[in-house]
Amino acid sequence: MELLPQSREALDEYVTASVDDVEGLLRVIEGWAVRTVPDCVALSVTLLDEDLTFTLVDHEATQQSGGVGQHEPAAAGLPRTQVYALDEGGWAHMAREGAFGGIASTVSLPVVEDGRAVLTIDLYASTADAFRDRIDGLVEALGAWQAGAVTNADLGFETLRRAEMAPARLREQRLVDVAVGLVAARMAITTDDAAALLHESAARAGVTVAQAAGVAGVLLA
Repeated sequence: MELLPQSREALDEYVTASVDDVEGLLRVIEGWAVRTVPDCVALSVTLLDEDLTFTLVDHEATQQSGGVGQHEPAAAGLPRTQVYALDEGGWAHMAREGAFGGIASTVSLPVVEDGRAVLTIDLYASTADAFRDRIDGLVEALGAWQAGAVTNADLGFETLRRAEMAPARLREQRLVDVAVGLVAARMAITTDDAAALLHESAARAGVTVAQAAGVAGVLLA
């Protein structure tokens, strides 16, 4: 699997005291996942405190056109929506029709430390039964919380979209951090008070905090 270009860009900018080597973490998880689930074609790690997602993906395997199961015939001549309504399994087929190309099953595994979730690991596979009877092994290998495991919740590969947004989120956060520092220095207040003031100003002006930070940066620089 390859690191998503936006994830590479974000990692080049990203520094955190809690996770020193995010790419190393991704590669370790990749090794465990691929050994346990050979059909795994992508994975994402979301750092919950920072609300940042980083993704590894097999581009060739996930660029197939169309969703899995979309050519299956309706049973007994019934319209497709009525067939789906007859059993729970039908909902899984419906979800796969809207799936990201090449992804047929997913599992989301939260990792908990000191009683709270600190990150989420999302794994994506190219076959519908890739994770069957393998959740326990993944939970043990990845140190995840078994009770929080959820399957097939992200067949649309939403974490990919979040990972693509990571560089922009980091740039905006840096802009806000600079503005908070400038406001704190100019007004001789704490950075917490400066951040609160910036958020209040943005709300009153009906703009985003990043937009307010940009204005503050220009005025106070």
